[in-house]
Amino acid sequence: MTSMLLAEGTSNVWNYVLIGVVVLLLLALPIFMNQRNKKETQKVQEQTNSLKVGDKVLTTSGVYGTITEIKFDDSKKTVVLETGGKTKSYLTVDAYAIYTVFKSEAELKIEAAAKEEAEAKKAEEENAKKEAKKSRKKKTSLEKELEEVTASENKEE
Repeated sequence: MTSMLLAEGTSNVWNYVLIGVVVLLLLALPIFMNQRNKKETQKVQEQTNSLKVGDKVLTTSGVYGTITEIKFDDSKKTVVLETGGKTKSYLTVDAYAIYTVFKSEAELKIEAAAKEEAEAKKAEEENAKKEAKKSRKKKTSLEKELEEVTASENKEE
């Protein structure tokens, strides 16, 4: 009889634990989603603020163009895009309609150089770590040899 009461008590505890976990997940999900949305909004805001004349862009509607003018109307920022090849056309869109800004060749070269420099620095640090590890191994092997020599000398005496 007492074993049945214990079994019922533990199952009730596990039910409460399960309910608690579900409630925690339901509370945590919106918090994590909100943080993710803040990061995305911040990224879009930074991109919009960094727009400049001459940038090659892609809009959310799939139009490729080059920014020729940036206008500030009341509380919104609009961008005039030059599109087309031989026949030029101009299109005015909201700055938030810019999906991607394509980088110029100079910017790509600068980024590539910075990336190569960072990789070289990382490789240099890894080599330094390896050398330090090797020197520690050499020290320990030399210490072991010294201990063996001193132990053999002590045995001879």
